[in-house]
Amino acid sequence: MAKVEGLEHLFNPSSLAIVGASNDLRKSGARFLKGLMDSGFKGKLYGVNPNEPDILGQKSYRTVADVPGEIDLAIIAVPARVVPSVMADCSRKGVKFAIVHSAGFSELGAEGKELEKEMLRFARQGDTRIIGPNCMGIYSPKAYINTIASRIALEDEPGPVAFIGQSGWVTENIIQLGYERGLRFSKVVSIGNQSDLTIEDLITYLADDPETGVIAFYAEGIKRGREFLELAEEVSMKKPIIAWKAGRTEGGTRAASSHTGSLAGNGIVLDAVMTQGGVVIARDLEDLLDLITGFTCPVLPKGNRVGLLVEAGGGAVAGSDAAESTGLTVPVLSTQAQQELVERLRGIIPPFAGPKNPVDIVWAPAENPTQLFMDCSRIMLKEVDAIVILNYEVFDESFVKAVTSLRDETGKPILVIPGHVAERRPGMSLLVKNGIPTFAIPENAMKILSAMLRYVNFQRAS
Repeated sequence: MAKVEGLEHLFNPSSLAIVGASNDLRKSGARFLKGLMDSGFKGKLYGVNPNEPDILGQKSYRTVADVPGEIDLAIIAVPARVVPSVMADCSRKGVKFAIVHSAGFSELGAEGKELEKEMLRFARQGDTRIIGPNCMGIYSPKAYINTIASRIALEDEPGPVAFIGQSGWVTENIIQLGYERGLRFSKVVSIGNQSDLTIEDLITYLADDPETGVIAFYAEGIKRGREFLELAEEVSMKKPIIAWKAGRTEGGTRAASSHTGSLAGNGIVLDAVMTQGGVVIARDLEDLLDLITGFTCPVLPKGNRVGLLVEAGGGAVAGSDAAESTGLTVPVLSTQAQQELVERLRGIIPPFAGPKNPVDIVWAPAENPTQLFMDCSRIMLKEVDAIVILNYEVFDESFVKAVTSLRDETGKPILVIPGHVAERRPGMSLLVKNGIPTFAIPENAMKILSAMLRYVNFQRAS
């Protein structure tokens, strides 16, 4: 697939115009402009509105054509019927990219489809490329741009996750819930109707983006199915692609058609074909967030042997069941490893049956529990491909540093489950920010670890 040139101007524009900006903060154009002003956008910022000479304290322009100099990106927030004429202005001006926030196009039927075609016809006269219409825009932390979740207070801290969403609701929640969880993003795009630039175009760009390590998306329809599958197989050899394809039922397909004008197709068949191409399949929003969390780990399991180090016997049982039900194994440790664990735990915990795996240490000592967990984990990691720790410890900076160091030392993933989730949310977020996948329950941890291994096996087989 031919790569769309210049997409860096979309994600890091040096000049940006808001068409439909105003002084009325109840309207999206005004909120977009104010959000960019407040966030510290470093480029040139212009408000465009023929009826207001000054907007939010700065000079406004009647049309895009009146803006001095070049425009890398225009965000269009005007009624749908006006969009084609605005796009004609953008085309004549040489605007590189336009995000059409406005709704009322192909998602509404025949009349809307004709309006969308007219918009595209004008855009192509001047090589302006379009995101949308019927979309929320972009979140680009490095450029201090956030038109998707602008009501949410986010630190502009970039990370390895790129997300493409065909739903504003999903995309907002990926940012907000992901941020709370510790995920950080390189680029996020809300694509709406995909009238011009599609999921395929964006994945092609992200495949070679050095700031992106994981690509995830939510789609209601794939517009170029054969090209997508070929692209996905190629890109999955470089970095993981995680997909939530919605519209899997008759009702979902009908809703997708009215939402973004998508032809959803047979979701089950598409899932199967995508899986063959190395795409990791998510079933819902929670699953999508779990998978993204798992794949932000900088190392992946090389085999299916998992160790369980716990402070709760019930967690050991639940973890073992979950591991084996997802294709992982919980192997009995060697006599030598067991003896090393016994020696390390002597005088710390009461006598126990033997640390065969799972290893239940009952409770950690009050003094330096982190060191005990790291020592036991190091012994176990000699004989397993990944380890899951379930403990009640406070996940502070020292714990995070110790776990991260052990992961890097062994080159094996370490997953963490808190004993009391409600009390450990900030610490869980800190772990995830540092590439330590953290989950609320053992079942989720094992499910994601199994998905990570399937992806590794795909790369080996290809």
